[in-house]
Amino acid sequence: MTRVLTVLLAALIVAFAVVGNAAHAQQADTLTDAKRANIKKLLEITGIRAIPEQIANSTVQSMVGGIRQLDPKFPERGFVAMRDAILSGLNAKVDTPGGLIEQVTMVYHNNFTAAEIAETLRFYESSAGKKVVNLQNKINSETFQTAMRWADSLGSELDQRIDEAMKKENLKLPDPPKQGAAAQTPRGAPPAAAAGKSSPKEAPKKQ
Repeated sequence: MTRVLTVLLAALIVAFAVVGNAAHAQQADTLTDAKRANIKKLLEITGIRAIPEQIANSTVQSMVGGIRQLDPKFPERGFVAMRDAILSGLNAKVDTPGGLIEQVTMVYHNNFTAAEIAETLRFYESSAGKKVVNLQNKINSETFQTAMRWADSLGSELDQRIDEAMKKENLKLPDPPKQGAAAQTPRGAPPAAAAGKSSPKEAPKKQ
């Protein structure tokens, strides 16, 4: 993998997020009971209730490396317990006043008219829309993998462009660490900082 690929992949993540949320903002119409109900139905169809589990898993995953550094023998069940505690706390607030559904309802309300929400809902309730929902994770994964291969194929060209840009600015990128140095983890850095190390393993899901 070239030195530019990591930066490019990070940019792709941002780009996907922007594309996924780039609804044209319009002046909000009245949030009627019917519009609110349609938004909630749309959120249910598109999987809003899976978000707390994703947050809980991501939160605990981000903690694994640091905890393992402090206590390599910290048991796996501890991570599961933390994940479950976070998940139960989030799930308890999904439907409450000011909770996740209410807050995201306002996001949709401020960006889509009642007619647009109804039209979007009709699509997701159609056979094509149901297929989109069922295959969304697979499509997202395959799209990102395809983008990675595409970016990697352009690595040499992008490296050359970067070198030319640096020369114009009279700058020089630092040389990559030597093989021996890359194999060592800097003191105080998480294990993933070492070259060749994998990122912390996700806490196992509750059976």
